[in-house]
Amino acid sequence: MRTFAAAVVVILAFAGLVVYAPSYLFYADPPRKSDAVVLFLGNEYKERRAEAVKLIGEGYAAYLVIPAYGRMVEAGKHGEASRNVVPSRPSHYPVVYEDTHVEIIEAKKLMDRKGLTSAIFVSSPHHMRRIKLIADRVFIGGAYVTTFVPTRFEKPGQGFWFLRESDIRKVTSEYGKILWFFLYRWMK
Repeated sequence: MRTFAAAVVVILAFAGLVVYAPSYLFYADPPRKSDAVVLFLGNEYKERRAEAVKLIGEGYAAYLVIPAYGRMVEAGKHGEASRNVVPSRPSHYPVVYEDTHVEIIEAKKLMDRKGLTSAIFVSSPHHMRRIKLIADRVFIGGAYVTTFVPTRFEKPGQGFWFLRESDIRKVTSEYGKILWFFLYRWMK
């Protein structure tokens, strides 16, 4: 009987983890005045860009940084940031680094060149925890203030996410990337 009770507890705990798995990924801060908005590339770029432009339009930042393009532009010129530019991955990073990690390192380099010390990171809701984990390792020391704002133009999966193939892919991919980040950090 004890074995059965233990099995039920384990199954219920696992079911709870599955149901609430996306909740951990959906990290968000309220927006606050910063030097720059850092915009990440991805499948939902249009929605992410809309959020970045909205934040800049609301006066939250003076610069837009798109690290995958190696670009930083002043707030009024955000249309120029991605015009006729092809994203490229700088070759001087270890091949094990995941692209978002490279983008965050590049964002820091761009910000450091300009003397900027605060940023709002914008991406999809399910990417925000990973971005925060990586940014907390890259933007170290008390000199930087980071804020994480998911786009409001892309709705996170809710409810029975594990019944939708697209949500299953997003959640499992994010957890895999988070795990990979922690693993390759120790391999360096």
